[in-house]
Amino acid sequence: MLPHWLDEKVQTEFNGRILPLNLACVRVFASMRVLNPRPERDAMIAATALFQGLTVVTRNVSNFAPLVVATLDQWQLTR
Repeated sequence: MLPHWLDEKVQTEFNGRILPLNLACVRVFASMRVLNPRPERDAMIAATALFQGLTVVTRNVSNFAPLVVATLDQWQLTR
């Protein structure tokens, strides 16, 4: 069921907008985990953003602060 959803829905609807977690991203991720053992999902998102030169948009900016990645709290923009 999950593979079908990924193949038929996610890849179809987000084609061209899914960033890969490739070997280069994993190397950045590994260095983050050594320096600061944060939750894996936060470090994977941060590593991908750093490698791609992107900003992480999140309400949980404090979760990413130790990972030295550019962040933006979208809720701060709407106030």
